[in-house]
Amino acid sequence: MNKKMKKIFSVLVMCIICAPVVAADVSDRTDCTTLRSRISELTALESTDESQSAELAQLQAKYRADCSKSAAGRRTTTASRVSAASVIATPTPAAVETTSTVETVVVTVKSVLNEYLGKRQDLCAELKSDIDMMLNNDASDAEIAPLQNQYDADCTEIDKSESVVVDAETAARNVSSGLCEDGSKPNQFGCCTGETFTDMGNLVFACCPDDGGTCYPPINSGNAL
Repeated sequence: MNKKMKKIFSVLVMCIICAPVVAADVSDRTDCTTLRSRISELTALESTDESQSAELAQLQAKYRADCSKSAAGRRTTTASRVSAASVIATPTPAAVETTSTVETVVVTVKSVLNEYLGKRQDLCAELKSDIDMMLNNDASDAEIAPLQNQYDADCTEIDKSESVVVDAETAARNVSSGLCEDGSKPNQFGCCTGETFTDMGNLVFACCPDDGGTCYPPINSGNAL
């Protein structure tokens, strides 16, 4: 084999040896357009799982490393960097918002009233239990009277949501028949709602309005005394 043939043979061997390396370089070359497209897909998701967040972080790092340089090897201009950042910017996995279910409570007039009346009924039940406990422990009627008066005023008729307008003639007729002006029954002391049975002195008792004003004799004879 002459020198010329040896030289050609050596060149062919070198090409065969180097060919895989060149091919590898070409196959491993980063496709920035595809990379940017995948990053845009991931950032467009409303929420990402753990694997997607990890993939996004890797793609961003690869994009910054391989795609933020010009063909001349220089960094791109500030405007170009800002444009690229606007494309790939995305919240870190820790900052990804998560959706939560919020229970909606519909408030109506009836629901508010029922809640209030329920609390009033519970309080009245507690007050009645306390009165009974004191009576069982030999408390006198005079000692119990303030609690009983309060119970009668607040708990005899708890639900007054339906207001009733009574004319003067009907009110007088109700009182003459032993009822309160609105037609309800007086409490055990002969007083109506909004009145407190009061000792006026010298064994004189009256029903006095809680908001002030003239006191009146009990409607009945005071048979609870």
